[in-house]
Amino acid sequence: MKAIGYFRTRAEDEREAISPTLAEQRQGFLRFCQDRGHQPVATFIDIDQADKTSSAEYERMLGYLRKQGEGTLVVVRAPHHLNPDPQLAVRCLIEVEEQGATVLLSEDELTDPLEAALQVWSAAHGERGERVKAAMEFQATKGTGMGKPPFGYRVGASKKLEVVSEEAETVRLIYQLYLQEGMGFRLIARHLNEQGITTRKGGRWSIVGIRDILRNRAYMGTYARFGIRVPESHPPIILAHLYREVQQRLDAKPKPERHAHRSSFLLSGLVYCGYCGNRMTGVSRRETWTRQKDRAQGVGEYRYYQCQSRTNQSVCQYHTRRAGELEDMVIAALGRINSPEALERWLMQHPPAQDRASELHQWQRRLAAGDRRFRGYVEQASRGVISLEELRSRGAELVRERQILSRRLSLLEAGEPAEKERRDHLLERLWQIRERWGEMSVAARKALLQHIIERIVIYDDRVETLLWV
Repeated sequence: MKAIGYFRTRAEDEREAISPTLAEQRQGFLRFCQDRGHQPVATFIDIDQADKTSSAEYERMLGYLRKQGEGTLVVVRAPHHLNPDPQLAVRCLIEVEEQGATVLLSEDELTDPLEAALQVWSAAHGERGERVKAAMEFQATKGTGMGKPPFGYRVGASKKLEVVSEEAETVRLIYQLYLQEGMGFRLIARHLNEQGITTRKGGRWSIVGIRDILRNRAYMGTYARFGIRVPESHPPIILAHLYREVQQRLDAKPKPERHAHRSSFLLSGLVYCGYCGNRMTGVSRRETWTRQKDRAQGVGEYRYYQCQSRTNQSVCQYHTRRAGELEDMVIAALGRINSPEALERWLMQHPPAQDRASELHQWQRRLAAGDRRFRGYVEQASRGVISLEELRSRGAELVRERQILSRRLSLLEAGEPAEKERRDHLLERLWQIRERWGEMSVAARKALLQHIIERIVIYDDRVETLLWV
């Protein structure tokens, strides 16, 4: 089998003779190939500086593997040779496997490299994580405000929660509307929005925001964090007996029926109402009926996108689109953009909504969010919550997404000279819709659309699909 060696050293290694030297890594690779009958075909060497980890040769190796196809071995001495950062070493392993290659450790061929990398990650983060957790729990026992304070409070100079009078009035109003006026979450949100009472960030209230305030025990003066509760930690906004009465009413409400199967909405996060500008969310409804003719029971599921302002904030009108029809319409329209000329005509009819700076910021946020999700998967795998194969599967999706995001960001940061490259990049993604759509998983389809579509704006008489360019 063809094998390539990947080595990592430091600029001062040869001078200071730190083991393993580059020469020792090369000799180990050649000996490994000779003993097992592999054919060494290439080597790649990244040389780190004292304050900088190099990845130029690693990226060149990925390009080499993409051209070679499946079946190539990548031999490294240990996981941290792919990257000294334990989390990045895990990502590199998954990234190399995504190119169809198999990674082997020359020091321990029988150990799964991903398992070895997780062990390194756990060793690096376990002790530190426990110290951080213990310190935060100690701060919690003193009622020290950590993280974002609840609406109605701020963290004062003493590190304790202090009342913000204007926000506190809104909290009291919410409890009054629920207890005395008998309003539900949606009606309370509508009342606040109609009165021009905004959230801390100046936005509209939603049923989720109302529910969280009614459930938060911080409003009766109890600080709760990490399972630790400190009564009378800070000034209350709501009297304890009123808070308890609210909890009794909430607990007495019947819980909505949950179905084991939930339909996936292909355009989640992309569809916007053309009238209020808010997102439209996917909604599934099941209805049962009895046929008069033979009394047989019928069941139907209806899937559609509905304006979130109507759903969560009780503003805007009842604007909906059937999910299947909208998704088919969008995919068919994207499939017809099959040339630079077709793309130019589309962009003239549907110009992008965001400027370059706003788009750059949004893609950076997506990249950071993907990295946080990846770290979460690594943490779960290190604790045995998910298996190595689940880490590989979920991590591979994020690795593919990161490659597209990184490419898009580099083109955006290049500015106007990269205009043609950005359009070529978009045309390449559109080609995947036409030619590979049937082969893709639902997750891969959704990720691809996220990288093509800026937003889909829904009006009663038309649909406007705006693309990232």
